Amino acid sequence: MKRFCLAAAILLIFSAYANADVTYTIKKGDTLSGVSKKFKVSAKEIRSLNHLKKSSKLKIGQTLIVKKTGPKTYTVRKGDSINRIAKKFNIDVEELKDINLLDSDSLKPGQKLLLEAEPEIETAAINLEDEIKSISESEEIAQMNAKDRLILFANKFINIPYKFGGNSIMGIDCSAYVQKVYSLIGITIPRSARLQFKEGEIVDRDSLSIGDLVFFRTYASFPSHVGIYMGNDLFIHASSKGKKVSIDSLKTPYYFKRFIGGKRFIIDNAEIEITKQLHEG
Repeated sequence: MKRFCLAAAILLIFSAYANADVTYTIKKGDTLSGVSKKFKVSAKEIRSLNHLKKSSKLKIGQTLIVKKTGPKTYTVRKGDSINRIAKKFNIDVEELKDINLLDSDSLKPGQKLLLEAEPEIETAAINLEDEIKSISESEEIAQMNAKDRLILFANKFINIPYKFGGNSIMGIDCSAYVQKVYSLIGITIPRSARLQFKEGEIVDRDSLSIGDLVFFRTYASFPSHVGIYMGNDLFIHASSKGKKVSIDSLKTPYYFKRFIGGKRFIIDNAEIEITKQLHEG
């Protein structure tokens, strides 16, 4: 436990450095074109990061953000709409709403929106894989039932960074997370939430049991988010909003509205092996 807490602390330190913006202070003779070539980014991106118009002139001493090393954000201005912002940054409207857990299209001036997921954090300090391997081989684990083992491993990933499309402890998405946790108790399920939803035994909200997978429709019309039910209306998942593996409630309006059902892969603690060709998604 101490080793995991130390790793989490180190991760936060690396994260702080990783999220520092790269800036440049304008000097005499500088042009936007010259700055863009210097930092190998487009002039359009620099204008976007600094809310500059094409007609804007650079001033000596002016500090520009030239690179965002953390997740990109946008501050809502008067007259902005969710559709206009999505179009401006070439993002699907529903995905933009999902990243920011928005239930409506309503925005307020000054509101900050995330435009992308947290970038992958490179650090060899996390020894979680070694810890899990050690636990997996212990006699204590061998004596636990499938559901208890599943929840134990699920909790071991708490605070691991979220990364869209990620599949490692450096960054993992929702479907890769549940796939990984289930694999640790010997159950193989597909890679994507969409394919996972096609497997297992159908379970409605009132019949959910610990270890069931819970599915949601978020940025797409098909099942696009998944977590593991923990009992008492709580579920654990790799959250795009929280940027980490965390625990939330099914009663939260955002998730309550988007819940589409559960699937069961463990019946009376008897493990069901589901062998499928895995797909990315």
